[in-house]
Amino acid sequence: MNLVECLELSKKYSHCPRCGNDRIGGGEGSLIIEDMTFKRGCKCGWKVHVESKEVKDNGRT
Repeated sequence: MNLVECLELSKKYSHCPRCGNDRIGGGEGSLIIEDMTFKRGCKCGWKVHVESKEVKDNGRT
């Protein structure tokens, strides 16, 4: 997942659409960004999981 995509998703999901919480950590919510996924969760139970549209080049020809 590229930086621009991460920033766009972080801005879009910075506040929980269910309860408005904008905090992560300490039991408030979670944010996990991995190679091809973006996951954001909230203490109220709301979750979003986005798969990257980017094609990953693993060096093979």
